[in-house]
Amino acid sequence: MKIIIISDIHGNLEALNSVLEYIDKLEGEKRIVCLGDIVGYGPNPEECFKIVDSLTDNICLGNHEDATMNTDYDYQITTSARKAIRWTREILEEKTKETIKRLPLKIVDDNILYVHASPDNPRQWNYISNTRDAYSSLIEMEHSLCFVGHSHHPGIYSYHSKQENNSKATLSKDDKTIINVGSVGQPRDGSPKLSFAVFDDDKWEVEIVRLEYDYHKTMAKIKEANLPHSLAERLAIGN
Repeated sequence: MKIIIISDIHGNLEALNSVLEYIDKLEGEKRIVCLGDIVGYGPNPEECFKIVDSLTDNICLGNHEDATMNTDYDYQITTSARKAIRWTREILEEKTKETIKRLPLKIVDDNILYVHASPDNPRQWNYISNTRDAYSSLIEMEHSLCFVGHSHHPGIYSYHSKQENNSKATLSKDDKTIINVGSVGQPRDGSPKLSFAVFDDDKWEVEIVRLEYDYHKTMAKIKEANLPHSLAERLAIGN
């Protein structure tokens, strides 16, 4: 089966639709897992949440979902993120908020862990952006494989094996590996291309997929919603 792991959509409907078009073309049995942060930053949080919720029961809680439920975050995040999350609270329907309250911090399936931020202390929302970040988490990790998002920086990190190709790899069940799937809706690794992962659980092969999408349309919608313009401009530079 192909497992498609998406994360950090951040209300970017155009990016999400591009991912769904890709998924529709995949042959064989498949399912979707979402690592959270469907909302926040972007102009279509309600639409994006409804779509993902209709496609899968496997959705982890992200820090932006958590922030919609907890105003304490308002004093811990950047000005632009705070403005966006307050706007998002007003936009989200009560039914969506009730669903968010029930989202788990992590999902475990057949020795594979799915979590928004990191396998160790997921509530602390630690970032995995590079080998050093990953190594400290790999030491503590109890599972053979973990998929994360949160940092918006895609990467493949194994405890014993050196991954020469950071976008595609054949994994070992005898090793420990963390896959950062990157961000669908707000890439931050210098490329505006959206990012997600496809995992073949029969072959234990993973690929980080990058796709172009119409970010100009998303940028215009962010500005029309009177959200911070910086949230629009960063989509064009992937930062």
